[in-house]
Amino acid sequence: MNCPLCEARDIGRIGRERYYCRECCHEWTKGDGVVKIYEVLSDGTVVRLETKSESFQLPLSRQVTRRRAG
Repeated sequence: MNCPLCEARDIGRIGRERYYCRECCHEWTKGDGVVKIYEVLSDGTVVRLETKSESFQLPLSRQVTRRRAG
């Protein structure tokens, strides 16, 4: 999975549907194909970012191919 803002792969999982990007320091939630992005302020509070389309749309069939080492 990549960050919906900066496309970085260095992300962490905070909760069931909540993620954090270590590169751009934003959080986001995803559910029902909708992504909502939040900015983490310096005091630790989280503020939802308003976008032109109000939310990003994820592709419905995003498949990840996993390969085993060796």
